[in-house]
Amino acid sequence: MRVLFISSPAATHFLPMLPLVRALQAAGHEVLVTGQPDVTGPAEAAGLATVTYGDAFHYEDLCGGKGPRGPRPIEAVGRPPAQQIDGAAQMWRNHTPYHLPDYLELARDWKADLVVSDHMDFAAPIVGEVLGIPSVEHRWGVNPTSTSMLKMTLMWLGPLCGRLGLDSVPGPSLILDPAPPALRSTDAPEGRPIRPLPHTDGRAPWAYAASPGAPGRRVAVALGGHALELGGAPLLRRVVDVLERTGGVEAVVSAPPRFREAIGALPKTMSYTDETAPGVLFPGADLVVHHGGAGSTLGAAALGVPQLVLPQVGDQFIAGDKVADAGAGISLDSAGLQNNDTNLTDAVRALLTDPGYRQDAARLRQQIGEMPGAAEAVGVLEDLVSHQTVRA
Repeated sequence: MRVLFISSPAATHFLPMLPLVRALQAAGHEVLVTGQPDVTGPAEAAGLATVTYGDAFHYEDLCGGKGPRGPRPIEAVGRPPAQQIDGAAQMWRNHTPYHLPDYLELARDWKADLVVSDHMDFAAPIVGEVLGIPSVEHRWGVNPTSTSMLKMTLMWLGPLCGRLGLDSVPGPSLILDPAPPALRSTDAPEGRPIRPLPHTDGRAPWAYAASPGAPGRRVAVALGGHALELGGAPLLRRVVDVLERTGGVEAVVSAPPRFREAIGALPKTMSYTDETAPGVLFPGADLVVHHGGAGSTLGAAALGVPQLVLPQVGDQFIAGDKVADAGAGISLDSAGLQNNDTNLTDAVRALLTDPGYRQDAARLRQQIGEMPGAAEAVGVLEDLVSHQTVRA
């Protein structure tokens, strides 16, 4: 079976699909990844075959970054309304026509049997329908796009599909959803569960110095590269200072070197790292402070670690809401809350000392552990292709 992976142009949209890629390869199937350099770069780093089209997309540019010192989007405009978050799919829909002809030609020439994409790439179902092969949508995290908004978004692809000889805008043959029940969207189309695995970048977990017998002392701080691009350096500094005042805390702080001057020197009990992979930073931690990105949210959930979510843009707010509603963490979803040392301190202390958060985080981990893994999904995909071939 030849499986073509297409991703909307952001590394964080592609990486959640990597466990399925590995499972397909382990089962003897051929995999090819295509997209813009934002996607094929990480894919090549993972040792995968790729075909690149166009230039880098630079998703962070769309969020209005102002440099490491801000203001952050949340400071400028506050939390976006639900309809704006829900409607983010329209931006990716507008992007669909740019490389659809390339993807069609590649899938046809490579003789793909199946096409898999993230849930914000709307080209893959069109490729599948034109070529008569199944298409699978693999979500990257908590999906905020409701069924009604999705229908409206897809409506605007009607003329494009008509020019390709299609009577309607196709949807995927199957949806794979990595969100556990407690974090799953109730408004989005239902999908088949697939267990999320924290990305490791092929590296071993961070070696915390604190002994495993001393809980409540280890903190991973990972606000994400985009959050720092969007003026997050002062916020990260504030988090570091709160952790230092909390006392007895060991922390690893993820931040690229170009931001460290703006953030400042760390206390002796804390260390900078270039590493961003949740599977490296989060194992062994007693608390994760992050921005609500899908990889961080599901990574911490899979490991049963309480979360302090400081969302900045888009569906990060939805992720924070879901984590808080599940009892597995706290989300501070306004600039006023995030910029207030007392609020941050209270949240950190509660998450480190209140056993309820760890208990609910453990329930999330159990839910994820009970979800079918990528290897089981491979069997489902094989059946999908087999049935498509029989019908053809």
